[in-house]
Amino acid sequence: MDIRIIPKALIWGMLTLSTLGAISSWVKPEADRAVVAEQAALKQQMAVHTATNFAREWMTWSGEELPEDRLNRLKPYVNPSALARIGQIKTEQKSDQQKVVAAEFVSLSEQDAPKVAVRIRVIVLNPARTVWEVEVPVWVQLGKGAMVTAPPLMRIAQEPFAVSEIKRTDPAVPGSEKERMRPAVEGFLKVMCEGKDAESLLNYVRTDTKLTPLQGRIHFNSLDHLEASGSGPSYTASATFTVKDAATGISFAQVWQLAVTEENQKFFIGAIHP
Repeated sequence: MDIRIIPKALIWGMLTLSTLGAISSWVKPEADRAVVAEQAALKQQMAVHTATNFAREWMTWSGEELPEDRLNRLKPYVNPSALARIGQIKTEQKSDQQKVVAAEFVSLSEQDAPKVAVRIRVIVLNPARTVWEVEVPVWVQLGKGAMVTAPPLMRIAQEPFAVSEIKRTDPAVPGSEKERMRPAVEGFLKVMCEGKDAESLLNYVRTDTKLTPLQGRIHFNSLDHLEASGSGPSYTASATFTVKDAATGISFAQVWQLAVTEENQKFFIGAIHP
């Protein structure tokens, strides 16, 4: 065998290995990106499926339905620790009812992982045909599933709220400060539920805030719990309150995160966050 062939064979072997290595290093990131994209799409699909089915069941109301039957309908989609709070409603008459005609996906926004907010458009009969949009907070993780973690935020279709990112790392507000804030939050919630136009909010919101009231579709009943954080003049407030559907008379809970600003010893709302 000619020994001169050996160096050539080695060179060709090294070139072949180098080429294969380059191809491998190029293919692997592409494969990794494909896996990540596939997992992201699957998580979104899980969140949308859960939110859509939940919205359909949650907005189906009947005065004749037993509380445990309603909770059983919602149970597959809701975090067990929050089931009673999310599922509870109060009816004035057994004849009160609302039927869901359709529930469809509108949009999805990423929040702090593994949480997403899914907006669903729901068409109901109560008995008039009414269109709502509900923003459903969903916890989703591959291998574990998806579940609703809090009551949905109700919105008028095609009239989205102004949403801003709110930090939740600020210190808790003292009780005395919350008591000063409470009348402003209470007044805002009532007008937000029952007001007819944006002008009715002028005494409760910042001048740069663009919010549209729910135009009396729901009536404000009571502010049940208020938490707040921040050191001023900007605060984050979490308001848990009870409302009553104007068409059916059914009462249910809402939880809104509010961006609150103090100006001249008065509190104003800057944004609503689910």
